[in-house]
Amino acid sequence: MNENSQEERQKQIEFAVGMAAIDGGKPSAFTKNLLNQYENGQVSSSELKQAIVEKYTRASQ
Repeated sequence: MNENSQEERQKQIEFAVGMAAIDGGKPSAFTKNLLNQYENGQVSSSELKQAIVEKYTRASQ
């Protein structure tokens, strides 16, 4: 897992959420939970991305 500091991960989350907000989007409860896990170093960015892709790929089928 990439060893970003919690502060760096928090900045990445704020940036991503801010970019989504520009288009009127905001994270779901599921995504917020994953973002919290990422910020705390419990999941890597790859694991976060994979979980989101799997969740929303299944939901659209």
